[in-house]
Amino acid sequence: MARRILLMLLVLVCILLASCTKEEELVMGEMDTYRGYGDGEIVISVFWPPMKGYATEEQYDLLVEAGIDLLEWGTDPIFTDEETIENTLRLCKEKGIKITICDKDFVNLPAKSDEEIRELVRRYKDHESVVGYYVLDEPRNANPFGRVARIMAEEHPGCITQLNMLPAFALEDARGHAEDWINAVGSENLRYLSFDQYPFDLQEGSVPQMFPNFKLIWETGLKYNVDTALYIQAIGVIGGFRKPTVAETRYHTSAALAYGFKNLKYFTWFTPTERSEEFTEAIVTPDGKKGKTFDGIASINKDIKKDSKSLGRVDALDIYHNGIEDLETTMVEKGWHVEAVDDKDFIVSLMKDRFDGRNYIMIVNKNFKEDEKITLKLNGIDKIYDVTSGKAREVKISKGKIKCEIAAGGFRLYALEEGVDLTKPYKDDDEKNLAYNKPVFATSSLGEGGYYVRNAVDGIRLHAHGSKGWRYEGTSDKEIYFMVDLKRKVDFNRIDLYPVEDDRDLFVKAYTILCSDDKKEWKEIVKVEDEETIPSHIFDTVSARYVKIRIDETNVVDGKYVVEIAEVEIYNDDGSVLPYELYKAKEKTMTPELNVALGKNVQVSSSYENELVGFSEKYLTDGVTEHTIEHSGWSSEHELHMEDPYAQEWVMVELGDVYNIDAVCLYPVHTGSYFPKRLEVQVSTNGTDWEVVHVYEGAGKEDKRPRDLVFDKVDASFVRIVSKEMMKMTYASTGYLFQLAEVEVYKSDRNAG
Repeated sequence: MARRILLMLLVLVCILLASCTKEEELVMGEMDTYRGYGDGEIVISVFWPPMKGYATEEQYDLLVEAGIDLLEWGTDPIFTDEETIENTLRLCKEKGIKITICDKDFVNLPAKSDEEIRELVRRYKDHESVVGYYVLDEPRNANPFGRVARIMAEEHPGCITQLNMLPAFALEDARGHAEDWINAVGSENLRYLSFDQYPFDLQEGSVPQMFPNFKLIWETGLKYNVDTALYIQAIGVIGGFRKPTVAETRYHTSAALAYGFKNLKYFTWFTPTERSEEFTEAIVTPDGKKGKTFDGIASINKDIKKDSKSLGRVDALDIYHNGIEDLETTMVEKGWHVEAVDDKDFIVSLMKDRFDGRNYIMIVNKNFKEDEKITLKLNGIDKIYDVTSGKAREVKISKGKIKCEIAAGGFRLYALEEGVDLTKPYKDDDEKNLAYNKPVFATSSLGEGGYYVRNAVDGIRLHAHGSKGWRYEGTSDKEIYFMVDLKRKVDFNRIDLYPVEDDRDLFVKAYTILCSDDKKEWKEIVKVEDEETIPSHIFDTVSARYVKIRIDETNVVDGKYVVEIAEVEIYNDDGSVLPYELYKAKEKTMTPELNVALGKNVQVSSSYENELVGFSEKYLTDGVTEHTIEHSGWSSEHELHMEDPYAQEWVMVELGDVYNIDAVCLYPVHTGSYFPKRLEVQVSTNGTDWEVVHVYEGAGKEDKRPRDLVFDKVDASFVRIVSKEMMKMTYASTGYLFQLAEVEVYKSDRNAG
């Protein structure tokens, strides 16, 4: 009897174990659109693939073994001789590998005619392995290549136009650069928005600037509904950056997937030799053998491919970090859907399938030295499935918590029940201005000198921190326009246009404002033929998604049509929006020689001193108002005021003498964040007794515009700026802060004579 009971218990245990480990296929909805090659999957690419002398079956077998989908070609002669191209295309076809191709004629593409570009595409588009074409690597201004990419996409629909952006720190305005490139190509023609930045520098364990770049491309891709790509560091440069370990490479790929990247491109496959830089060993050695990291990277790719069909269809909508706080990351908050129970380092990404709406949660182990066992608290989640293996296995939730084991730098992917949606509904970035930070498109954009399409909807009416607005220059375009995508059909009844500075010479002269739901049928709202008309238009409420400003007449400068717009604002005004206000530029008399604060000593209430991100109190009066990676300005100390916006932080300038003054100019930091909602300008002649001469009150939003604060003439030896209500950013865990890039103080007699 005892044996029988024991046998029955064993059978029951086996049944329970089987039910606990049972894996099932993950059912996904049909894809109802197709963007082109790679849509709906994760594509793994390599740059510096087998070149001249190595286009052999042995080398292509290594590519297959490592799980490589796509080769990125280049115009270096080691890739473009006819025999190498012929052998490469043959081997790609035989091995099922795709390629973005070019030959020796793919140079100086903007100078080529439309027909010449089409002819280049026709050479290769019928080859089954060719899915795209090389355009350029790391241009300073990508806009001239927009026409090239559009023609390539017209001739070969869905193709990849291989243009790679520089990292953010190397560009004048990285976000402006990215959005201008999308505008130049057309979001419907751009298969991937791609950038490179190699995060593993010489210092062991460091990943400087990794997440600022991730965030920029992630946000831009979501904004314009464009898939994103990046280069994965698989090599080092002697004296430049270290060669990553396999675990570090795993972390780089895992973090990229959590940020929604769809094309992971290894830099490099072969080890480059005889270059201006001295490289370490790459995935494959200079003589075509497996490198030390080959097997590890092949294993990483194999794991990624298990989830390719899931991750290829999702948008990463909310991304949070726990533990270590890296630059430009948002820390997970208590009460969110997935909550940390300790300070272990991980990323959590909430994702949504574009087609069937299913939600996924991805966890990345930020510890790239050791495997981790991470416990997570779930809020509002009753069922969850581990789909990391490519199949679904229900995970036991115990007391609202789950446990997951993740390899060093690795990830786990979880699916939620069908019909459960944890994502937030769409919300405008500004409560009143419907145009603020929306996707924008124009006939073309200058793309430098502070002129980018996005800068006409960035909330800055007056030139500040490199933002001037939008500028068109052209000679033969059939239509000159600027268009705002409001993201969905909305009501509006007011549109304000602002000129660059207070100069209307290059501002719109005659123009028509139109609206549409589909960009095909347009309805006229406003028509202006008199350039002296105040450009604030109030009209009967209309409902539409797209607003287009068609330029009917403009200036001619050096044989080109030129038009500038500093800012476009769109409102559904119920009477609460302030009247149109034409901001004036800083007074011309406010020159450095009349700035009595320049170079003077400063005292501050507290200071976040950090050379890595360019914060120091010494920058407050150095005369530098433009941002660089080494120079951001001053910030009050982090985490001093987590709950109290009314705590006082202050900056005091010692003028060194008694001056009669009547103006202070305050420059926000380059992001426009942490400028107080309310502040006071106080003056003193002895540093003890203070008089309030100006009270400023703003909207309490990110605004890069300098604040010129003018007041009655007063004698002063000391000027103090005191916060009365500080700002707190939802994307940071630093608390309420006061930040400034520069303080200027002006004498009252500057206008004399």
